[in-house]
Amino acid sequence: MRFQSSSYLVKLMLLSILIGTLPVILLGTFAYYNSSRAVLDKVNESNKQLLAQMQLRVEQTLRTVDNSATQLLQSPVVTGAFDKEITHHDFELVQELLKGISLIQTYELGIKDVYLFSLDRKWMVSSSGVNEYSTPDFRPQLEDFSWIAAGSFWVRGAEGQGPLSSSPSLYFVKKYPFNASHPKGMICVVLSSRVMKESDALSNDRLGSAFILDSQFDIIDHHDRSQLGRRVSGDPYLQPLLETEEAVGQYAAELDGEAVTVTFRKSPYNGWSYVSVSSNGQVNEQNALIGWITLLVCMVILLVTLLLAWIGSKKMYRPIQSIYTALSGIPSPADEKESHGELQVIGERVDYLIRNQSLILNELQGQQTQLKEFFMQKLFSGAIPPADFEEKLSLYGVDKPWPSMCVVAVQIDTLKDTRFEEANRDLLMFAINNIVGELVLTEQRLVPIVTADCQVTLIGSSEEGAKFKELIFNLSDEIQKAIFQYLEIKVSIGISRPFTSFAEARQALHEAMTSLKIRVGLGDESILFIEDVQPQKSSLFLFPHDKEQALFDAIRAGDLQLSEQALQQIIQELFQPHTQHRDYQLSLLRLLVDLLKFGQDLSIPMDRIAEDEASLIQALFKLRNIHEIEIWFRSSFVQPYLQELDTRRDCQFKMISEAVIDMIRREFDSELTLESCSARINYHPHYVSRVFRQETGINFGEYLTQYRMERAKQWLKESDMKIVEIAERLQYNNSANFIRSFRKMAGMTPGQYREEG
Repeated sequence: MRFQSSSYLVKLMLLSILIGTLPVILLGTFAYYNSSRAVLDKVNESNKQLLAQMQLRVEQTLRTVDNSATQLLQSPVVTGAFDKEITHHDFELVQELLKGISLIQTYELGIKDVYLFSLDRKWMVSSSGVNEYSTPDFRPQLEDFSWIAAGSFWVRGAEGQGPLSSSPSLYFVKKYPFNASHPKGMICVVLSSRVMKESDALSNDRLGSAFILDSQFDIIDHHDRSQLGRRVSGDPYLQPLLETEEAVGQYAAELDGEAVTVTFRKSPYNGWSYVSVSSNGQVNEQNALIGWITLLVCMVILLVTLLLAWIGSKKMYRPIQSIYTALSGIPSPADEKESHGELQVIGERVDYLIRNQSLILNELQGQQTQLKEFFMQKLFSGAIPPADFEEKLSLYGVDKPWPSMCVVAVQIDTLKDTRFEEANRDLLMFAINNIVGELVLTEQRLVPIVTADCQVTLIGSSEEGAKFKELIFNLSDEIQKAIFQYLEIKVSIGISRPFTSFAEARQALHEAMTSLKIRVGLGDESILFIEDVQPQKSSLFLFPHDKEQALFDAIRAGDLQLSEQALQQIIQELFQPHTQHRDYQLSLLRLLVDLLKFGQDLSIPMDRIAEDEASLIQALFKLRNIHEIEIWFRSSFVQPYLQELDTRRDCQFKMISEAVIDMIRREFDSELTLESCSARINYHPHYVSRVFRQETGINFGEYLTQYRMERAKQWLKESDMKIVEIAERLQYNNSANFIRSFRKMAGMTPGQYREEG
């Protein structure tokens, strides 16, 4: 097949030149007139992003405070304390409460104090003490908070109000119980309004003036601290913000005779509004320069476009050539005709592939049939919950379960004196399965399957009682005759008791199989209802797989109490009333084997278990009651497994923390992060963080900062390095940040520390 290889390339190059030059000409004509609006839009969009970033950082702090306070409020110590009278004599309880308060009163969050207040017992605990030893003048404020209907809220405190009245504060209040009409108590977290200091950091020239309003439109945070607490509901330029219901928006307004753009975000978390006001005049001053630069750039682009059009067209042509080469080997009815160009060849081959997609669809349909059979196998084995199976009924063309259902099992009587051999049994079962699928209507059954040496079908109908039994018998008789007609073999059919829920499908399969086993004295070609051959209904003993899995999960988690509870539930499940002696003996033996296999999967050495397998079985069957069996399993397996896993976990925790500490000591003067350290030892950062804090008592960042400060102290005393050099060596962006951190750790500036040394 031949074609002009350059035709498409030339067309592509001409199109590239046209596309490249036409926008440049239009851009050069209209750039100056549109630059003002474009730049303003970009600045406004940037303001939106920066305002969103400010909201994200502020609310991250607020939510952290919220979560920490909620965890403390819902802890057993606090909830139990609300029902008690507490005085300064209750030393142990007060110490527990103070310990919980100290865990959330962190410097990074700007928390001044935390108060626990019992609404029933009228006691108050804070970091300062209990009742009169705390801050008694704050009790009226807490009582005022208790009358507010909301269960959790943020509120601003004015200057001169609160436990630390020298500066405005913010209060987070949460009651317990949260949604109760008469709560027992509450927690009040007092924060400095400077906790929103990110708003100052983001209030640059581009953002203009940024501030935060509470739900009453009072200023909570502003770079001008004199504006704190002022209500802005009367400011004309903010009226659109106060009247709109939108959560995010931007509009033009006028402030002191100057055009401004107001950007706002309303928080669904606490009803606060984040606002920025930027001047439009500063942006327009840049447009004149943009016009000259645009003109110069357009001229340069026009000259460069011709060169790039050729280079770019050749690169864009390469994928077309690769696709053509790959598809040229696929046959097509159009091969006999002359093709013009690569795109025609590609189109012919793709059209050929589309026309032959029915092969793929047929294969998918076959896989869907296998999936239906797989779900039926799981239903009969009890491996899928009935509720989950009912959600998949649409696969079988059924909307809901039938009022009456039963399981029909078909089994070959004998292959003797037939034209088939024993080696043909699997093929015959497949043929019988197809015959049943054809004779029983789709709306009366689920997918027929073959299990063991039987063909099994779940049949349902709206008929009930004797009519349903007659319907099943007629279908069974028809199946039996059709199999003999087409295959010339005799079969017997077992039928379960009627049932109404898929939860009984496993029991029904057992009944159908049981009825086939009882046909021995009745001869070939029998149709047996289980209620006819076994009037007394027997129960199918089910091993508690879910409770066994819960036991294994508790052992993996290292929870002794939960493991003992799960073991106790298993033993109680095995020894239910009316359970036969053989059933619970086999179940105990199965539990023993599963525990041994579980230990093998965890690579727990057998020397952790006192006896070998044979001795374990003998010891198990010598136990006399349920209590002894439970104690034996707990002492022989649960406790040894937990001890082994705890030992491994302690060694692993120590190895991880020592590896991280070693990296900190060797690479403290590099850009070391928790993520990089975790990646080097092949663990997730969150897991490493929890392990490191558990082993050292502080988090990664605090340890790294402390170590760097120790090295800084050493350099200040033993070397002549400048403070700027030390800050740069310790990965600080500027010396001011280093001095601030050093003062926080050492209580003095680096210069003062060097002078004292």
